[in-house]
Amino acid sequence: MADFQNELKAMTPPSDTGNGCRVFIETYGCQMNAYDSQAINGLLENDGFEAAPNIYDADVVLLNTCSIRELAEHKITSRVGEIRRQRRNADLPPVNIGICGCMAERLGNELHKGVNRVDLVVGVDSYDKLPALLADLTKSSPTKHRKLTATGHRNDAHYVAPPSLYPVNNSHLVTIHKGCDYKCTYCIVPYTRGPQSEKSPEAIEAEIRSLVDSGAQEVTLLGQNVTAYNWQKNLDFAALLERVSDIDGLERIRFLTGHPKDMHPHTMDAIGSLEKVCPWLHLPIQSGSNAILKRMKRLYKREEYLDMVDYARKAIPGATFSTDIIVGFPGETEEDFQATLEILRLVKYDQIFSFKYSERPGVPAAKLADNVSLDEKKRRLAGILSLQEEIWNTEATRQVGETWTGIVETAARQKGFWRVRTANNRKFLVADDHQKIGDEVSAVITGFNNTTFLTVE
Repeated sequence: MADFQNELKAMTPPSDTGNGCRVFIETYGCQMNAYDSQAINGLLENDGFEAAPNIYDADVVLLNTCSIRELAEHKITSRVGEIRRQRRNADLPPVNIGICGCMAERLGNELHKGVNRVDLVVGVDSYDKLPALLADLTKSSPTKHRKLTATGHRNDAHYVAPPSLYPVNNSHLVTIHKGCDYKCTYCIVPYTRGPQSEKSPEAIEAEIRSLVDSGAQEVTLLGQNVTAYNWQKNLDFAALLERVSDIDGLERIRFLTGHPKDMHPHTMDAIGSLEKVCPWLHLPIQSGSNAILKRMKRLYKREEYLDMVDYARKAIPGATFSTDIIVGFPGETEEDFQATLEILRLVKYDQIFSFKYSERPGVPAAKLADNVSLDEKKRRLAGILSLQEEIWNTEATRQVGETWTGIVETAARQKGFWRVRTANNRKFLVADDHQKIGDEVSAVITGFNNTTFLTVE
């Protein structure tokens, strides 16, 4: 089940610590949190706890949280009160509530205070303590507030999610490292996830082989900055991709998220030459202005980013790009904003994730004057989204008439259709013709709706 990197070959046998205690986990935030929730589930099941289907059937509710933006934390705080109200309205007794993940690491004991206080706080490197903490917590009544906290960073804490908890043939998440050393001035991640620490390549390979043995066809390698992976300064991300590509039975490899500084030519050469590695690059630029990039401490200039994109298009057949953008960073002028719009026109991303800048306590950017008004941030965000829609509509129109091949991922929202994903991360719908998840299908593109392509007139 879930365990530490240096104990993968000698996992502890199942125990009855949980004694059938039912735990429900709600997950918020990124794919790393989704992976961590699966690892927590596996760890708890190994100790005799049971997975509850919802908050109403649970003895304990754990919220696995995100701190990337202030709004995310407000949502969690409100959710604590909402869970308690929902159970009261259902005539159910109080339930123990715990907060895990980045918010737990950032706020710690502060989460034991206030109207929506919680009983348990567990940070990202302390999940191995959960069975004992939950056993202790459930010995007392949920009406008696407890203050159990486990936080702090450890290099040895690398968890493995059991393959039995994954649906077969979807892209299985596999973390290859945690944390980040770059400390962009706006980013809370180095403080909530800690410094970069890699899983060993042997542990990564063993986890993927276990997934393949369970029926997996595809994995997504995860990290705050996967392209910075460098095991003992001797095996970098390109070399890791080569090793993972040699695993028999594995058909496709994706990865999230890369940093432009680490997308070296030899890494792009590896992506382009390895048949199993999918040609989709999510490379956050954040801003198109060199002045803002420097203030953000992004460690590259716009010219270097554009050179990287040009090289990738030559080295990686069929490469597509997505990105993250922040508008309204302290000191961002109209000229800076226009430079970001120009990047969209030059790169022509398939997809962007754009946000208004919001200050996070404790990060270096919090010392900067937030001198862009909220109205101006909203205007700039609307401008980014409008331009991206215009660019995408033009680019998507050019795809009509092409024949694409992809893998059936899931049933589409539209009844009678499957959603299919190509190697370069484009999605299209096909009519249900007795396919199943994991099947490879080909179809002619006839149109599109936002970022989803259609294959039926």
